Amino acid sequence: MFISSITLAALGLIGSASALATRDAPDVNEEFGLYAYGDSIGGLSLFYAEVTRASASSSSSWIANPNVTTTNANYSWSDEMLYVPSSSSSSHEMGFTSKKMTNETTTGFIFYGQWVMVENDSGDISSSFYIRSSSAGEGIYSLVWNVTDDDTVIPISLRSAKPSNA
Repeated sequence: MFISSITLAALGLIGSASALATRDAPDVNEEFGLYAYGDSIGGLSLFYAEVTRASASSSSSWIANPNVTTTNANYSWSDEMLYVPSSSSSSHEMGFTSKKMTNETTTGFIFYGQWVMVENDSGDISSSFYIRSSSAGEGIYSLVWNVTDDDTVIPISLRSAKPSNA
């Protein structure tokens, strides 16, 4: 069963962001991974997929597909759109969806170099990404958006750059 919220795994990837090589944003239609960086978080990988963007425009969605690392894997999802909750949503959970709902924003994702940002309809750009420990197990985190009133979240930067030890 596919869980729509995004999770991150602590895979011993604690490191320094200064050790990363400089890199431009992925090209249109190029597959890329997304990694979380923050205080004591040196590149946690999202478990989900490789992502592609159909255009450099913020009006297009970012599409994810399973990151197939084993030939015996049986994935029940594909071509899911990355989303952040809309301002009208009561949830802060980010995720992937095959059908955009009214409380999900599936467009507006842009790169500033290798950093992921979100551009809203009025042109404001923000990077309000956070992680929260998940009940799925130790070292598993949920990716959340725009949380300002929760002491249990950790602010992160979401980037396309793999950690130096990956």
